[in-house]
Amino acid sequence: MSKLVYGKMHQVRFYSEEEKQVVFNYILNNPENVNFKIHENNQNQGAWGSEDRIHFRKKEGVPECLTRQMTAGRGNLYGRINCKELCEELRQSLKM
Repeated sequence: MSKLVYGKMHQVRFYSEEEKQVVFNYILNNPENVNFKIHENNQNQGAWGSEDRIHFRKKEGVPECLTRQMTAGRGNLYGRINCKELCEELRQSLKM
């Protein structure tokens, strides 16, 4: 069984392997709506460190198992997920 909980604060949780696969497939195959390569140097703005984020432009078509993980977006974004550990695994899966 693969990892189902991500982040130092366990902010991303998948209920099953199947749910995780749905999420990975959606994120990796919808570049018009999803950008998972966001790196923000928040330490330059007073935060404790940098962050990796997944940005979603719109809600339409996003699986529920992703929307429950999101925080509010900013500007023209529908939502985002802040989880460096998940972003790293997504990037690794592209290399396979």
